[in-house]
Amino acid sequence: MLSVSQSAEILGISPARVCKLVSEGMLDGVKIGSSWALREASVYDRLSKKPSAGRPPRTTDSAQAETQPSTNDLRDLYLECKRAFQFEPSLQAIEEAKARRKRGSIWRSPTISYSTNSAS
Repeated sequence: MLSVSQSAEILGISPARVCKLVSEGMLDGVKIGSSWALREASVYDRLSKKPSAGRPPRTTDSAQAETQPSTNDLRDLYLECKRAFQFEPSLQAIEEAKARRKRGSIWRSPTISYSTNSAS
């Protein structure tokens, strides 16, 4: 049986991390009084698996490039959206909508005419 500090030294991690691994079930240990005792086999088994320290590595540039849209794709999307929403309802349509809302008959089919805005 090994103490938390001995296990931490063998694994090259902090004693707090050893306690966290025990609580997560990644290391086998038993609490004796106020201290933990870890099975040597469990500690050396984890050591033999050589888990890498720190966060997982970032994706490579090529893998990231496959998932990221290109600048041209984003520009094309922007222009398409701009064309799709390039209209303004007429003043008459706005006034009719306001009146319907006041009357509570908002769900009637309006006679809306749209004028395209030629200024881009």
